[in-house]
Amino acid sequence: MTLEAIRYRAGRLQVLDQLLLPHLSVYDELRSVDDAYQAIKTMKTWGMCGGAPAIAIVGCLSLAVELRAGAGGEDTLTFIRESLCHLTSARPTAVNMGRAARELMEFAENESMEKNSEQLRESVITWIEEMLERDVNDNKKINYGAQHILSGVPRDSVTILTHCNTGSLATAGYGAALGECWL
Repeated sequence: MTLEAIRYRAGRLQVLDQLLLPHLSVYDELRSVDDAYQAIKTMKTWGMCGGAPAIAIVGCLSLAVELRAGAGGEDTLTFIRESLCHLTSARPTAVNMGRAARELMEFAENESMEKNSEQLRESVITWIEEMLERDVNDNKKINYGAQHILSGVPRDSVTILTHCNTGSLATAGYGAALGECWL
């Protein structure tokens, strides 16, 4: 059984408390950006190896949860900007969170030129939810590489070392390789 680092359904976010592993599998509900900040800062969501996709996805999904609840009011763009700044400060070295924040902010700024606050909120939520889907789909594509490697060599002679961001705890739940990275 593969552990899910993240459980998300429109407007509801739960994350696996990775501090309790391997003895317990407990999911915490995150209802706000500040909840995600705390989960990232305290390393409940640490994504195995520092800058992992799980950190960025948890941060962005927490923003989607708040936006779906109507946060930001008429100044949605400012709320998004302040939330992303807060989230990136939880783990400044988490490169995936920084990259996701920059990309999302650029998207939100562009969308805000043509849309009202409600439309902007919906566009940003959609972008974030698609980010989750992209991560899972990208990780599944890694299997093509594994199949290619295995097709060209005798199976008993293959050793592959994976490093960081490889497993289901580092990503949105599927993993980017066939192993885990344990430090």
